Amino acid sequence: MKKEELKRDFLEYYEGFKLKNITSPKYRHLFLILFWPFYLINFFTIERIASTDYHVIHCVLDDIIPFNEYFIIPYVIWYPFWISMLLYSVLFEVETFKKTMKYFILTYSISLTVYALWHSGHNMWPKTFPHDNFCTWLTQRIYAADYNTNICPSDHVIGAFAVVFAAADSKRLSNRLAMTVILTIAILITLSICFVKQHSALDILAAAPVVLLGYYVCFFRAKRKEKTK
Repeated sequence: MKKEELKRDFLEYYEGFKLKNITSPKYRHLFLILFWPFYLINFFTIERIASTDYHVIHCVLDDIIPFNEYFIIPYVIWYPFWISMLLYSVLFEVETFKKTMKYFILTYSISLTVYALWHSGHNMWPKTFPHDNFCTWLTQRIYAADYNTNICPSDHVIGAFAVVFAAADSKRLSNRLAMTVILTIAILITLSICFVKQHSALDILAAAPVVLLGYYVCFFRAKRKEKTK
């Protein structure tokens, strides 16, 4: 990306920005960020409540998929993966940011509702680990910091594909090389949730219709409207 182009796009959206003008139509998209404290408060509240009483999610495929500590790398990459996309788009491609945030609001509201009404969890964390290395250590830290609930549908999968759709909508990231890298990372993240025993394969299956709905409502329909105009 050329610095001159990034600077031009940033100034197009934010030149002369003042906090007192944040309610103007030009900057109203920034209020979409308020969804994140709402989501986090509700997610962790539901997770804590569900920790003592949940439906165990499990299928035969979970027993076939082996634990592999190296998949913890794409698992934790998920966090900077979608955060970086939101930061990039809010600064330089606001229209893509709007679509991506609407996708998150729709899909994560669906998952929060499911978590609240139907507590889900798993009992798949291994008691012992075959290797003693950095990835095993990192996996143990994730287990210690996390609950084994709020898993179906998987927000990891839903969030990973938000980045794929945002990149496809982006004027700079929709090229073949960037899309190949981003899609590969999203697929590795999707696989990682099973290999590090943080989710059942059923959680991926449950996430699929949520992902497709989010794409259709927030990206496909918007793109079709743009073409019509």
